[in-house]
Parts: sequence; structure tokens; C-alpha cells
Amino acid sequence: MSTRRPPIPAHLRLQALTTLIAVLTSGCLGHHYDVSRGELERLAQQPPQTRGQNIYAVQQFTTDSEPEPATPWYPPEGAPPPGYTMGLHGHYWVPDFYIEYGRPYYEPPVYTRPSVHDASPVSGNVSGGGSAGSSSSSGSGSIGNVGEAIVVVIVIGVAVGIVLAATEGARYEGSVAVHPQHPVHLWHRNGRQSTVGLDQLTPDQLGDVERATLSGREGAGMWLRGAAPLNRAGFSYQFGAGEDRLALPGGENPRSLGFRFALGYYPVKQFGLLTDTRLQTGDFNGGSFYNVRLGLEAQWYPLAIWRLHLGPFVGGGQSWSASEGGALPTTSGARPYVSFGAIAEIEIATRLGLTFRWNQDWLPTATPNTRDMLSSWSVGLSVY
Repeated sequence: MSTRRPPIPAHLRLQALTTLIAVLTSGCLGHHYDVSRGELERLAQQPPQTRGQNIYAVQQFTTDSEPEPATPWYPPEGAPPPGYTMGLHGHYWVPDFYIEYGRPYYEPPVYTRPSVHDASPVSGNVSGGGSAGSSSSSGSGSIGNVGEAIVVVIVIGVAVGIVLAATEGARYEGSVAVHPQHPVHLWHRNGRQSTVGLDQLTPDQLGDVERATLSGREGAGMWLRGAAPLNRAGFSYQFGAGEDRLALPGGENPRSLGFRFALGYYPVKQFGLLTDTRLQTGDFNGGSFYNVRLGLEAQWYPLAIWRLHLGPFVGGGQSWSASEGGALPTTSGARPYVSFGAIAEIEIATRLGLTFRWNQDWLPTATPNTRDMLSSWSVGLSVY
């Protein structure tokens, strides 16, 4: 009996293409940076002249809601007061210690004061940086159809992961510096927006404020002072590939390329819970097989050595598999599995890590000749 797989159905190809286009056109990084309510409260307690030198902010996408632009910012006329000096462009003041920061990452607009013949101020445009499972029968045709569907899922999952990794890898999260008088856009709970100078911010103004936004293209520009270390807190998408195995009667353990995808949440930086799936399909000894696992996984990273993070994981769930043809036995069914192992993660960016996994699977209800521990490994990316 032939085990040749039929082509991927047209509707599945169309769904995969539509999903991929939607992901690839989902937005790019912009020049607006979000500041949390807690960071605003901290800043409001600082001396006004030092508030702008160290602000924890997160770069936003251009598809996010953006605040209304602030009015043009003009530095005071005359010589700088004590503790201030002229900026690199000679048209704004900055505190003396800003000079060591060098040129701003986002250049400030060149504001021209209106003359008696001008109806309104003119603001030049200056570009800024930063863009920022299913059941099956034992027939080989059914195995081939399931295998093709698994390939479609893998393509979509990898495409989503690559786009997320690219955007989060480039997305800036960490310390920024702005002029002490930089405009701060406040977002209120009732949807109202307001703007206040950073040096004018008071705790009383934060009563109904949820967050704030800073624009690198306003005020005197913006300096990026250094990205924060790896921060897993929040939602996570993980994907990877490596060598996987399937336990079959008669001691057959076909090995092939396997893919892993996971989606979950880290309540703290060191610990997370994820929904985990592993997909494996291929040909072996003249036959075809597939293996799909779906379960839950807990990850813990207690050790960190510079950019290297180490920890264990444990999980379990249900697996669905089938095989037929050639020297492979004819099998089809579902059974639970238990999984555990170790993870080594290398920090790439604040929200992106390169992961290496060593995995052990145990099938507690399998037959004696398929109950052995199965080892596998994979390498991938974790997006937080």
C-alpha cells in the first residue's frame, strides 16, 4: 500500500497564508514609550531637575493608541542658569550631566520661535531611530492527511514566532533620559488625556492616571541609557525544533525532526506555567507516522550566571500517535505522558531568550515494550 501523502488541501494553504500575512503586517516599533503608574509615582517624588535622567520605559508599536502631540517646546531665552548648559545643537538647555550622554537617540525637532509675521510656530521634521490533536484511523491516507495538517500548523507557529522574536528583540525596554521639562502625556481612567511638563508633575495629578507616554520626537529629544536585563514577567510564546522520538511496539523508536510550541504566563520572572505542544511527523523504514503531544508545563529558573539562566521543568498531558506501512507496526491511539528535563536560556534582549532543552518522556500506561524513557532535545526562542 502506498504511503505517499496527498497535497495540502487548498483551504488549509489559504488559511496559513492569511494568518502569515496578518502577522507580518501587524505593526512596527515607533517613537512613543510607555511609563507605568508606579514609575510615575517614583518620578513625582524626585527633585524636578533630576527626574529626566533615569526613567524606566517600554517602546510601543505604531499600531498602539498614540497621544495627541504636545505643543512645541521652547527653552528659556538667555544664558543657561547654574547647573545647565547649551545642548549639542545650541538651541535648548540640558543639565550639565547630560553632556556625557552624547547625542540623543531621537534628535529633537528644531523649534523656531514665531516672528511678528508668522501666524504659528514652525516645527521641522527630523527622523528618529527605533523602528523600531486530532483523532485518526490506521489507514495510511489518514496518517498522510494528519501529517499534512501538522506541517501547516508548524509553518504558522514558526512564522508567528519569528515575527514576535524579531519585534521583541528590537523593542527597547529599559532606562531613558529626557530633558527635565519634557512633556509627559497622561492617560486617565475615563479615557481623557492631559499633558504636563516632567518637572511640573506632582503626586496629586496622578489620582486617576493609569500610565503615561513619552515621545522621543518632542521636547529636547530622548537618550536610551541601557536596556533592562531579561524580564520574563507576563505572557510568553516559545517555539523550537530538535530531535524527537516515538515509542512503538516491537522496539521501534523512529527519530525525526520535532517542533515545540508553548503559550503561557510568568507571574514572576523565575517561574511560569505554559500550555505546551510538540509535533512530530515523518517517514521511517518505508512507513509513515505522526506524534502529537498537548499538555501543561511548569518552568523554574533559580540560577543565573550573567546572561545564562538555568532551571528545570516538569509537565504532562495527552499524546496522540499513529503509524503504518513498511517495517512499522500498524498503531493508532491516545495515551497520557509525563515530561521533565532541564533548560538553559541565554539572554538576547529584555524580552527574548535563546533556549536549549533536554527532555525525558514517560508513558505510564504504555505496554511493557513501549514504557521506556524517551529522551529528546530542542533549541528555540522564548519571547516574553
